[in-house]
This record gives sequence, structure tokens and C-alpha cells, in this order.
Amino acid sequence: MVPSKTIVSIVWVSVVALLLLGARATHAQQAEAPSAAGQVQELRLHLARATMCEAVEDLLPVNSAVTFSVSRGQVFCYTLFDTVSAPTQIHHRWYHKDELITQIRLKLHPPRWATYSMIRLRESDKGPWRVEVLDSEGRILKVLRFSITD
Repeated sequence: MVPSKTIVSIVWVSVVALLLLGARATHAQQAEAPSAAGQVQELRLHLARATMCEAVEDLLPVNSAVTFSVSRGQVFCYTLFDTVSAPTQIHHRWYHKDELITQIRLKLHPPRWATYSMIRLRESDKGPWRVEVLDSEGRILKVLRFSITD
């Protein structure tokens, strides 16, 4: 038979060992957390300019407006980001009379990036339009409203 004093000593050593192992595991998790967080780069994105226009030439908008004639045949949504901290994407969501017509994904690259999307116009496209510019998380950065007329 094992003396009770020996059993108490074995239990006590086991408890101390478990506490030390638990503390060591917790310390290891805490040590890993900052390095993992340090590896995640916060995306900084700043929309400097967004406009609807008749054309884009040399990555610059031409004839920005809020009303376009259907006879132009097309209309552009131009966006300029003066801060892009990491490669990412945005979306241009085109709505006609509150109905989503198309969504266009566009890539952005550091440190600064201009991009645009375009739709071709038909007679049935007359009326109110809007383009929502969204970041990669789906947050709306800007809403541009315009109309297509005769």
C-alpha cells in the first residue's frame, strides 16, 4: 500500500505540472498573437475622385457630367484612388431605376491607381441611373447619380 503522504505529493506535483504547462501554452498563444496581427497589413484606401464622364483618355475623365444623351452610345464611371496600401479590388455597381444592371470588379495596385468602367447605351436606358463604388468588403465609398436623356 502506498502511503497517503506519497499520494498527496504525486497529486501536488501533477497539479503544479499542469499549471505550468497551462501557463506555458497561454504564454505561447499570447506571444504568437502580436506577430500574427503584425503580419496582417491594414488596407488603406482613399477615393480621391469619382465622376461620370463621356470618355476616359490617358486615364483621365473627359467631359464629366450628370446628364448624358443616349446618342453618345456609352457612359463611363471613373475612379481615382490616391492611397492604395496593398493590391485589392473594388466594384462599380450600375443601377438603372433602382435595378442592378451590372457589377464590374476592378483591380487596384499601390500606391495610387485610376480605373474606370463603361456601359453601352440603348434607347431603353433613358432615365435615372446610379453607380455605387464599393470596396472589397462591400462598403459603399461613393454613389454617383446621373441621367440618360434623348
